[in-house]
Amino acid sequence: MIIPLVPYEGRMSYCLSKCLQMVLAHQDQMYSLPWLECVSGQPFGFIYVRDGQRFFAVVGYGYHEAGKHLLSTLNYDYSFTGSADDASALAALYAALRAGPVVVGMLDMSYLTYNPEHRDLRGVDHALVVLARRPDEVIVHDPEGYPTMPLALPDFLNAWQRDIYTGVPYGLWRIGAQREPPTEEAIWEQTLVRARRNLGCETETIPGGPTLLYGPGAMRALAADLRAAPPERGLDGLPYFNWRVSAQRCLDGAVFLQQRLPTAATIRWEQAQLYGRLQQASAANERARLPDLLERQADAETRFIAALG
Repeated sequence: MIIPLVPYEGRMSYCLSKCLQMVLAHQDQMYSLPWLECVSGQPFGFIYVRDGQRFFAVVGYGYHEAGKHLLSTLNYDYSFTGSADDASALAALYAALRAGPVVVGMLDMSYLTYNPEHRDLRGVDHALVVLARRPDEVIVHDPEGYPTMPLALPDFLNAWQRDIYTGVPYGLWRIGAQREPPTEEAIWEQTLVRARRNLGCETETIPGGPTLLYGPGAMRALAADLRAAPPERGLDGLPYFNWRVSAQRCLDGAVFLQQRLPTAATIRWEQAQLYGRLQQASAANERARLPDLLERQADAETRFIAALG
């Protein structure tokens, strides 16, 4: 049975792309979310953060690098900066808000107190759009589904300073005007350059931290670690975040590539379906199926890399 490649609408976890999309829309620049995510390069690449403590592996790469690549490709004046402390961070935020809404993050969701599940989200990274400030709070659009939320300054600052992903506490995105709009061909070429760079990443060891594995080798390493793990060890974020986001990114990547690189698009669509099977097996606690599915995913990733040229 042939499963048709149908674009998807629904819950997406593309928090930074959503926030950038909101600010650009405020400037009357309208882009579709899946397209922005693809131009950022997020759907092209795979990383397994191997630390011996948790399973975290996903299609994607550094959020901040993806955001910078996106805005540079679309030829916007922008800056992404951090701060040393609460006072300087608030001063930078208040100065930026004079020009309009800004994007902040990554930040820790466990301090977003308007979310009734915030206590269960410690360490989960996220991005927000700050619309305005008050003496004791900020007003934010949260792409998780919470528009125009008031957030007390102490909670906001606690969330904002705890960047565990980019290494830039108090991350602040200011987006200015677009210079000469890039051509469709220029966007395509720069996206392919980013995709090939991501897919060519090699193993990195962080001193005192985890090992970062990439590509088909990372998938095979994850398969081996799942085989070796005791049955009582949980799957951590794999069925809650990693598989579904990876499926979404493969699907969006397939749609993006469909017209110009149909062979690569077909493989990416196959991979989206494999992530669906990984999700289903994980939710059903059929852990024995996961390593073989990941081996199939690794074979498909190898073919996809070759198809991109």
